[in-house]
Amino acid sequence: MVHKSARQETLEILGDAAVRVAEMQLQQLGTYMEADNNDSDSSMSDGDWTDVLSEPLSPMILSPISSMSTSSSLSLSSLHSVKRITAPYTAALQTIRALYDEVHMARVFERPGIPMMHASQLPLLDHFAIHRPLLFQKKLRVDPVIFDDILDQISDHYIFLNKLNNKQLPVAVQLAIFLFCVGHYSNASSPEDAAQWAGVSVRTVINCTHWVMAALLDKHDNFIYVPDVRSPELRCA
Repeated sequence: MVHKSARQETLEILGDAAVRVAEMQLQQLGTYMEADNNDSDSSMSDGDWTDVLSEPLSPMILSPISSMSTSSSLSLSSLHSVKRITAPYTAALQTIRALYDEVHMARVFERPGIPMMHASQLPLLDHFAIHRPLLFQKKLRVDPVIFDDILDQISDHYIFLNKLNNKQLPVAVQLAIFLFCVGHYSNASSPEDAAQWAGVSVRTVINCTHWVMAALLDKHDNFIYVPDVRSPELRCA
């Protein structure tokens, strides 16, 4: 099933309302036509009423029947009666049309909910690195010493340098966010979960992940070492 946006549902509701109002308008005119046809003094023929009721029924392009020009074959008194009957419906259609246009042109239609609360747990990493290394490893999947070594290798990478007014987060924070994301799986690795853990926005998590990944790939040869097939390290592996 295709999910409809709130905007689309509202436009459809307004369109249905316009159709109902237009049908009520035509129904009232039909009732007036029958009564007028029974009046022997009426100057309107059936053909005249056919012209009146032949206006398009499309709710968003409906031409109000009450706006007919006086050059119509209707008598002046009958034209005044038609305008009096259609005036409330015409006003309702104009209101619906104004609401339709406002909803259609609105840039932001749905009011966002209460923003997600972020409470950064990054300061805990300094405590974990000194007093609880296992907790540090549980969060970032590396030992504190390895974390510092990676940080030394990538801190001077050009991707972390920019001339923008909005400065980047410290490289250590970006690396921690990246390791948190890649060290978890399923929902725990989502940008939303990492943003809540680090106390930053989802876009910041995505940017940090991209920047750190680019820096690591440039340092690939420094981080990845494949021993020779005849080396003692490979024999012991």
